[in-house]
Amino acid sequence: MAEKRTQSALLEEQGNRLIQSEPLLRHVKNSKAKIMYLESDAKRKRGRDKLVYGQCEKVSPKNRWAITADFLIVLYAPNIEGLNEKQIEILLFHELLHIGVEEQEDGTEDYYLRNHDVEEFEEILAAYGKNWSSKV
Repeated sequence: MAEKRTQSALLEEQGNRLIQSEPLLRHVKNSKAKIMYLESDAKRKRGRDKLVYGQCEKVSPKNRWAITADFLIVLYAPNIEGLNEKQIEILLFHELLHIGVEEQEDGTEDYYLRNHDVEEFEEILAAYGKNWSSKV
């Protein structure tokens, strides 16, 4: 069965709230990047048994005719079932940190996917603890 993705107004609201309030997302707040928030019905895994809760995707130029966003934040509904609102917020924060924005000399913006560094993981762990995804 093919994966079905649907836009989520709730995830968009949560994501926008994070972008406005979280200093580590200032580069996104100050950019013109458009983000679309989606929920997928797929039970995505990495390897044999590691669940993928969500991902950030940069929309390729060839798909811009159909997708009016620069980035997609996708959460996998079967994998996040049972996470509470705070855990979803942490997951969205994590995915939003993948958004990279670089201002060009001519004033335009270049968008890319950022790899996480150790400092970002330390900040998430300090703020939310190492077991942020444990079902409660």
